[in-house]
Amino acid sequence: MTDMNITAGGFVKHVARAAPFATEDQFWGYKVRSSESAPVSVMLGQAISFFFGVCLVTATFGVLVLPTLFFDGNFGFMRIGAAVLMGAVGFYLLWFASRGTIADVHIDTKAREIREVVANRFGSPTTVGFYTFDEISGIYLDLDESTGQSQLLLGYNDSAHAISVAKGTEAQLLPLRDRLAKDLL
Repeated sequence: MTDMNITAGGFVKHVARAAPFATEDQFWGYKVRSSESAPVSVMLGQAISFFFGVCLVTATFGVLVLPTLFFDGNFGFMRIGAAVLMGAVGFYLLWFASRGTIADVHIDTKAREIREVVANRFGSPTTVGFYTFDEISGIYLDLDESTGQSQLLLGYNDSAHAISVAKGTEAQLLPLRDRLAKDLL
């Protein structure tokens, strides 16, 4: 037994330290935040959206301002329509580029509700899912055999739809599952 590198206490600290999620207590309940990074395809899509958004917003100002500087022409309806369309698409692309990528799960024990929230790059939250405690039919772990990771899921109204709360090993997810079971059921 002297050739072991880690003690039982060290193993528990290692498992807790390597958890791919974190819980943060709040005055209204708690948040479950994922620490996994966004997929590369989403990050690439947001970078491309940012580039084309800036191009379209710049082109919008160009269509509105530059022809009147070089020519003494009036504003045509076609030019205004094109500028509005390009500006709307450009601002939508910039909004998508600044949007967050990973949803946090907020468990509000005072209002008895669960919210899936995505925070944008500036910190303002957008609620993308809203569920009451009464709509939750079960809490279970689902094992992904290809990765060896488990996923903590909340069953929604006895349907096939499930709310993903966190991913990790079974040992990491069991305390969170027990806390959710105590609060929700």
